[in-house]
Formats: sequence, C-alpha cells, structure tokens
Amino acid sequence: MTNANALPHRKSLRPALLWGVLCLALLGVLLSLLPGARLNSSVLAMLPKQTLGAIPPALNDGFMQRLDRQLVWLVSPGKEPNPRVAQEWLSLLQKSGSLNEVKGPMDANSQKAWGAFFWQHRNGLIDTATRARLQNGGEAQAQWILSQLYSAFSGVSGKELQNDPLMLMRGSQLALAQNSQKLRLMDGWLVTKDDAGNYWYLLHGELAGESFDMQQTHRLVTTLHGLESQLKAHFPQAQLLSRGTVFYSDYASQQAKQDISTLGIATILGVILLIVAVFRSLRPLLLCLISIGIGALAGTVATLTLFGELHLMTLVMSMSIIGISADYTLYYLTERMVHGADQSPWQSLAKVRNALLLALLTTVAAYLIMMLAPFPGIRQMAVFAAVGLSASCLTVIFWYPWLCRGLPVRPVPAMVLMLRWLAAWRRNKAVSVGLPVVLAVVSVVGMANLRVDDDIAQLQALPNDILAQEKTITALTGQSVDQKWFVVHGATAQQTLERLEAFTPALAESQKVGDIKAFRTIPLNSLARQKSDLALLHNAAPAVTNVLQSAGLTTVSPDLNAMPVSTNDWLKSPASEGWRLLWLTLPNGESGVLVPVDGVKNSAALSALAAKHPGVVWVDRKASFDSLFSLYRSVLTGLLFVALAVIACGAMLRLGWRKGLISLVPSVLSLGCGLAALAATGHPVNLFSLLALVLVLGIGINYTLFFSNPRGTPLTSMLAITLAMVTTLLTLGMLVFSATQAISSFGIVLVSGIFTAFLLAPLAMPAKRERKR
Repeated sequence: MTNANALPHRKSLRPALLWGVLCLALLGVLLSLLPGARLNSSVLAMLPKQTLGAIPPALNDGFMQRLDRQLVWLVSPGKEPNPRVAQEWLSLLQKSGSLNEVKGPMDANSQKAWGAFFWQHRNGLIDTATRARLQNGGEAQAQWILSQLYSAFSGVSGKELQNDPLMLMRGSQLALAQNSQKLRLMDGWLVTKDDAGNYWYLLHGELAGESFDMQQTHRLVTTLHGLESQLKAHFPQAQLLSRGTVFYSDYASQQAKQDISTLGIATILGVILLIVAVFRSLRPLLLCLISIGIGALAGTVATLTLFGELHLMTLVMSMSIIGISADYTLYYLTERMVHGADQSPWQSLAKVRNALLLALLTTVAAYLIMMLAPFPGIRQMAVFAAVGLSASCLTVIFWYPWLCRGLPVRPVPAMVLMLRWLAAWRRNKAVSVGLPVVLAVVSVVGMANLRVDDDIAQLQALPNDILAQEKTITALTGQSVDQKWFVVHGATAQQTLERLEAFTPALAESQKVGDIKAFRTIPLNSLARQKSDLALLHNAAPAVTNVLQSAGLTTVSPDLNAMPVSTNDWLKSPASEGWRLLWLTLPNGESGVLVPVDGVKNSAALSALAAKHPGVVWVDRKASFDSLFSLYRSVLTGLLFVALAVIACGAMLRLGWRKGLISLVPSVLSLGCGLAALAATGHPVNLFSLLALVLVLGIGINYTLFFSNPRGTPLTSMLAITLAMVTTLLTLGMLVFSATQAISSFGIVLVSGIFTAFLLAPLAMPAKRERKR
C-alpha cells in the first residue's frame, strides 16, 4: 500500500512546484509593475473610448484630457461690485501651488496687447455680420458706420474713425460681445449678474496633473475647501461657486474608498467567522486566504499588464471574487472534512476535480462575456476576475492535497437539518415541484413589472451640492457643460478652419428652424477667407469713403493692406483667451475645433446634418452613451439565451435529455428571480442588470454542477454549496449597500439570483443508483 500511495505523491509534486515557481514569477512581475501603476478614479475614464465619434483618436483623447483638467469659479462680493473679493480668491489659488494655471482679470498690459492684436489684424479678423454688410459694394457697411457715428451710445471718437474708418475693429468687438451676452468686462474682469442683483466674477484654472490621480485629486479638493474657508473668513458675505470634473472624480473615489473599506472589512470578517465556525480550525481559513491572495495577485498582474492601470470601480466590483474563489477551496475542504478519515487527499481531489474545473469554466466564461461591455472599469473587472478565479482554482488543485494532510475530520454542521432538506426534495412534491412553481410565478409577476432605463447617469451617484453649483454657473454664464457639440477636424489647421466656415451657414439654418437655440464658433478666419475678405474691402472702400466724405469727413483713408492672422499667432495672443480650450492641434498637424451648441431640440437632425459635411461629427455624449447602453443590453440579452441553450445541450449530453432539462430549471429561475427582485426594489433593467445576470448564470450553475457530480455525496455537496452561497452572499451582498445605483442594482440581482440557484440546486441530485454506478 505504501508504494501504491507514493506514486500519486510523486506525480503531483512536479505540478505543485511548477505552480509555485509561476506564482513567484507573478509576484516579481507585480513588484516591477507597481512603480508605474496608477489607481484611476476619473469619471471620464469610466466611459467608453472613442466617445467623440469618428474623429482621430488622438484628437479625442486630447479634448477629453483638457475637459478633465478644467476648473471654473464664480465669486460674488454681493450686490455691490467689489473686485477685491475675486482678487483675494485668485491670490489664494495662486499661492496654493495646486494648479498649473489660474486666470482672473486681464491687466492693463494684457488689455493693451489684446487691443493691439485686433488693431494690427483688423483686416484679417472680420466677423460674419461685417462680412455680410461688405457685400454688394459696401453700401450697408457705410450706412452702419453712419449709424454708429450718430448714435448717442456708441461713443465713436475722431481718433477711432481716423485710424479705422471702416470700423472693422468695432464690428469684431461687437460680435465677440454678442457671443458672451451674459458676461461683460468690468475693471478687467469678466462679470455677470444674477436675478437677485449679485455681481459674480469669473476665474478659471487648470489642474497641474491628471484628474485620475486619486491622492492628488483628493488633496486638491481638500485644499480648495480650506481656501474657501479662508476667503469667507476675510469676506463673510462672499459666495463661491465651483465647477470641474475633478470634484466628481474626488466624490467618486472617496465613495469607492468608503465602499471598499466598510464593505470589504465586513466581507472579510464574515468569511473568517463562517470558516472558523464550520471547520473549527484556522488552517482552512489560511488555505482560503492563500487561494484568494494568489487569485488577487494573478488578477492584478493581468489587469495592470493589459490596461496599465486599475480603476476604483474595478476594485469595488472585484470584491465579488473573494467569495467565488473561496468556493473552490471550501468545496475541496468539505470533502476532506467529511471523508478525510477513509480517503486520501488525492482521492478526494479526484472526486471533485471535474466539478471544480467545470464550475471554473462556466464562471470564467460568464466574466469573459462581460468583456463585451464598452466600459473600461467593467472590462478590467472581467479580466481581473477571470484570471484571478483561474489562479485560485489551480491553487486548490495543485497545492491543497499537500497542504490539507492531517486536516481534522469533523461532524457535518447542521447535518440533521440538511438531511431533512434533501429528503424533502426526494420525497415531498410540495418542495420538489411546489417551490420551483412558486418561484416561477414570482419571476413572471416580477418581470411583468420591470421597466427599462438606459440612463448613463446611473453609472455614478452624483452629489446634489456639486450639481447645484454647476447648474447655477451655467445659468449665470450661459456656458453649459452638457457636452453637446460639433467637432470639426482636418489634416491641417487651415483645412479645419475652411471646413468650419463651410459648415457655419448650415448651423445658422439649424438655429433658424429651431433645432438648436445658439452656437459658438471661434473668431478666427482661414487664410482663404481672409483673402476673400480683403477683396471685399477693396470693393467696398470707395462706397464707404464717399458716404463719409458726404458726411463731412474728407480726410479719412482706410488701410487696405493684407493683415493675415495665422492659427499659431492667434493662439499665442490675448485674443484667443477663453477660446483656446476649443482648439487642438496635434504634433502631426491634424487639428480639431469644438463648436458648442445650446438648446438642442433634435439631436438626430444634427447628427444627420454633420454627416453631410466632410470632417464634421455631431457629439451628444449622453445620448450616445444611452444608446450604447441600450445596444449592449440587447446584445447581452441575446448572449444569455445562447448561454442557456449551450448549458442545456451540455447538461442533456451528460445527464440525458430529461435530467438535463430538469437541471436547467435552477439556472432559468435564478435569472427570473434576480429580475423580479430588481422590480420589487424599484430598480430598472439596464446594462448592469444584464451583466449581473451573466454572473448569476456563471456562478449559480456551479451549485448544480456540484450536486450533479455522481462521484460526490448529496450531503457533502449540500454543505459545500451552503458554505459557497453564504460566502458569496457575504461578498456580493455587500454591493447592495453601495451608494452608486448601478453597483447597488448589480448586487441586488446577484444576491437574489444566486440564492435562488442555491435553493433549487438539489433538483440536480443524481438518483441513488446513478451514484452507485
């Protein structure tokens, strides 16, 4: 007997050693990756890539990074204008050193440079209204100049008229003022006024780093709150409004941190207490921790290797694998605890190995289906879980026959209760038929009351105070951040400007028919447009000169020289202040410009309009994401039906058609009861619900696989799946209490679906004669 037992020992040692070497290698890879790894908490990073539509990816990334870094403040001293309050806030921000750039008033030198630039390039910066008046010989421009001359409010000086008789600079300034009707210049500051009569001073800044650095983001937000307290200590009547992605990112990261700390601690404590209570030994707990730890190690290495970062959402949702990876250990250890006195560790492994591998295969397949979701956080979780669970299961198979030798054999906890439950399934039709029928009715009633909602806002619980400040800033400035705009792009800056100019008349027509309320385009003309404008000036100058001479102004002489403005010169000048955010040029010369629009009434019509113009893309990010949610929800629904069909075929091939179909009942009803629980709690069906159903199917089928294992015993299987279910509920159940609606609904579906699968798992019990065979 000694020699017979030695052979399996020698055969098993080499794989165990190889797996140990591989785990050490994974640890080495992790240590090399950690210095360059980052923990991402950005809201925008959770959204699908290529979200700006069919434009070059580098332009898309550039615009997204810019949007992510922007900060805006409005400071109010009250109902009397007082720039000292805004100046104090500007000084506090600049002294903090937390921001790369902060801008407030335009000082005298900047105003002088701003005016000088417009004066030097007045022939090249002609606005749309002036261009229209210069048509047909310039008579309309001449009459407009006379109206300015004789208006009591225009304040035209003799020097202005002498230097710029065509009043081109005045025309461009009036056009700029119309672009920002709610903001006006006071003492160098951009100022607006609310309905209560309070003055608000505008400041804007840019992050020094990237908003996905969680520690830096939280440090910045904490610093800003401290600076606000200092401001109000000096000026108690002051009010401050803030806007920026960084505030949402910090809120999300702190919420996730809280979820991880509170829910994670509760999860780990629950699992520890359960294992110690059942096995009455610390070794099973240590073995569970080893498999969970190696799974987490492999999952982290795979995620960092593929994505270069870990998102906070990945960590929160990946808490689910703690319970699932513990299932493999618990299934093997319960077999050892019950039958360890009369079977060797390798005989126990032979009994459960196929069931373990089948369970692993279905769960990994379920997670890999989640790779279809377009969200980086969910894809990371899918990779993390699939690789981590595989590593946990292989750890059990390769190491635990060695590590569990000498594990004490204990009586089965609650054995009488479990035996009665199993007997009821065999002999009592009220249980074996009645319970599935009742759950089927619950499923049908629940699903009849479901509602579908693909709103992306469920991705994150948004704080009301930050939302309220953002809405107030939008109302005061007229500058919305609802992220609806056109993107015009081209191979060069000039091609981009020419495409923008060709597209602007179509925009004006959309405004006229009511598809949009307003739009803004950068006040820069292409070189081709500047050349044609110069020809208009030559044609219009005689008519304007005649009108001015007839009005008694005989000494005026307009300068008709070319005054070209290049894109680079404009971007470097004060004239582009406030507009630079909308323009981006890549190192290879590719350029893009955003055209923000307000009051969108017909997003589909605007998308069709953009499709008619080369290099123009309509971006309605929320609508795009909502439709993406809807599309992937439909795709996952189809995949679930396909998965059920594959499971049914596999079960019928293994167990025969009748028993195979019966074993499918727990899977089908677990999905139905998960959706019914969703309806009962008032949550809608969305992409996250379907992702949870994928996991319910992948994890819940493990219970029927354990029960249908002909080499196992029903009592051992019952104990194993009870422990597996409780650990899974302890981990996944914690997600129900998450403050984020999407994660909470994810947890509700998982908990109810997996508990249903547990209740119905005895349906898959093999008959006594099958187990004997």
